[in-house]
Amino acid sequence: MGRVQRVVNRNGEVVPFRRNRVVRAILAAVRSAGTKDEWVADKLADMVVYFLDVQHGDRKEPPTADDVDDMIEKALLSVPDLGPVAQAFLAARTQRRELAEIEHSSAPAPADAPAVTGTAHGLGAWNRGRIAAALVREHGLAAARAAEIAQAVEQRVRELHLPNVTTGLVRELADVELLTRGLAHLPGAVAVPRWDIEQWLFPGDETELPPVAGQAELAERAARRVLAEYALQALPSTARDAHLQGRLHFEHLDAPLSPASLRLDAAALLKPGAGFGLLRVFSEAPAGVGAAFARLAAVLAEVSQVCAGPVALRGLDTALAALLRDDPEQLSRPELAQGLRMAAAASRGGLALEVGPAANVTRDLVIRSLLDTLAGEDANLRRMVTLELAVSAASFAEPARRTLLESACRAACFSGVPAFRFREPARAATGNLFGENAAPVAHEATLARAALNLVAPALEPGGISACLARLDTVLEQAAEGLAARVALLERAALRDLPEPVPACARMLRALVGSGRRVALAPVGLAGAATLLAGVKDPLHPEAQRAAQQVLSYAGFKFRELAAARGLDGHLEARPVEAAEPRFAREDLARLARTDPENPARLLLAAEGAYRSGAGLPAGTLAERLPLEAPLHSLLERDAELTAAADEPLAPGALLALLRQCVAEHGPRPSRLALSVRHKTCRDCGARYTASLEACPVCGSTGWALAQGQRSLFE
Repeated sequence: MGRVQRVVNRNGEVVPFRRNRVVRAILAAVRSAGTKDEWVADKLADMVVYFLDVQHGDRKEPPTADDVDDMIEKALLSVPDLGPVAQAFLAARTQRRELAEIEHSSAPAPADAPAVTGTAHGLGAWNRGRIAAALVREHGLAAARAAEIAQAVEQRVRELHLPNVTTGLVRELADVELLTRGLAHLPGAVAVPRWDIEQWLFPGDETELPPVAGQAELAERAARRVLAEYALQALPSTARDAHLQGRLHFEHLDAPLSPASLRLDAAALLKPGAGFGLLRVFSEAPAGVGAAFARLAAVLAEVSQVCAGPVALRGLDTALAALLRDDPEQLSRPELAQGLRMAAAASRGGLALEVGPAANVTRDLVIRSLLDTLAGEDANLRRMVTLELAVSAASFAEPARRTLLESACRAACFSGVPAFRFREPARAATGNLFGENAAPVAHEATLARAALNLVAPALEPGGISACLARLDTVLEQAAEGLAARVALLERAALRDLPEPVPACARMLRALVGSGRRVALAPVGLAGAATLLAGVKDPLHPEAQRAAQQVLSYAGFKFRELAAARGLDGHLEARPVEAAEPRFAREDLARLARTDPENPARLLLAAEGAYRSGAGLPAGTLAERLPLEAPLHSLLERDAELTAAADEPLAPGALLALLRQCVAEHGPRPSRLALSVRHKTCRDCGARYTASLEACPVCGSTGWALAQGQRSLFE
């Protein structure tokens, strides 16, 4: 540590000297100059500290902020290659001096000027120059124009005849002046109205949200509201308007600095460094199943701090099988259940396990144990964890794999929850997240995600060609908005942080640096197809043809527009629950205003018109799967097999349906969700919907086992 321990800042206050502030000042100049020499900030900071010690270390009086700036300027000018950075730093110093002059050169406050209150500094005197300085700093206005607007704000405040005003009110009045003069397009303040906070505390008859339960919930709700407004204003104007009009829905606006979803590799997480360059945190591979789940829970807890959506864990069966290679019998199902509970609790946004296919006896044992554990009596575990089992056409021919599929079908049939998903085995990893002593791994992050309303362009006249032309505009707005969200996330992930950098921040840097993947979820394909075809049944051939055209165009065009902005764009079928009712509400309201007699209102009010994804009915899946494969893969990923009959569907019938979809044509990248709508209580035999956690008749949670069956696999 240097001998200079204190510094006099610009308002005369003596504060501790922080080397990190020197680093940030140099970094700001580097970024302002538009260069990539950020590495020099840390090196030059050491030079600045050394010369400050030489010149001021023996003095009784601490150096001033200007002395520190002089030393930074000399350090930058001493390196010839950093001329642009030095010029940027000099420009910033000049602007700071000008702002100080503006703030202190204004006329004395009028006698009737109110005092200004702020939560941080209490009561302060009115200062018109401070308003002008803020306008120059935040909006880049000329000093004369800023002084003119500050005088207009002062006049408005004096007309209110208030003894005190808040800094928030002053900012709002300044925003009004900027907006009326055409100098701004958005208000500068991001806040929660006082009325809304009072309604959260003391809700009235028209309040939809329930009252908050405590201080933590109130703080979280207010923070989400403010962050959502901030993220919305950070979008380009065209994308923001599309979101407000219900043509797009940008997901997780209340979490602007978090990826939308993650897919982690379990085997890499159990290696030294965990695939995130965290060798100091995870220096050795864990020994045993219990230690492995403790490691996974620790990683998921850190990742959940930076991820807004669900986390998928790939290859858990492979990772556990490697630990059990010498003695598969040491796998304890109670230990496995406890480990899954730890992992699920750490992953706050939901956890999906991607396993299979069973290539050997040990992996087969692990997968069966996972199935048995998740289909057991722990309803909370079923709600938090989803299992996805890889399957191929060969799985029906090999006896060992076939019995595993039968077990999965039996588990889905008896429990209903979770919905076991069947997918094709993942391709070899091509990603490269660097971890010390670890091979390249396939940790993947979807940085931003939006939902696309397909119904809105189909409601307007003109047929399929006009619809695609309107869709073209919305897709471009989606690409612009997602690019802005990715840029904000990258800027936050790569910002300078004081040492030691938290593990979650290191993970975020690695995930953001691994790729620029974004996703667009189509919503309302069934409704759009029926509107364009002029029919009521989405199974009608004309509706299916229209659906194919719209979805294929959206997929290829979005990928092209995203690539032009340096993004890896994909259509995604994962539901966007918040978008579906919102799109329906906005479209119906638009029709009520413009064409109240339009018969499409009845169609759009029907269930399923705004379903996320491709929405292919199970009856047409086997026929359309090979036809759509060359055009678009989303149709294959969105296939859902559901036992919809009132009577229980036998596991053999579900397996036959699965074989029909997979065996003949191969699943390619299919994700076939296998679930049931109803299930039977083990204790009293009552039959209710699968979403219930406990039997409403006897209160039992033993849904997973059929009557007279002790275990799924005995």
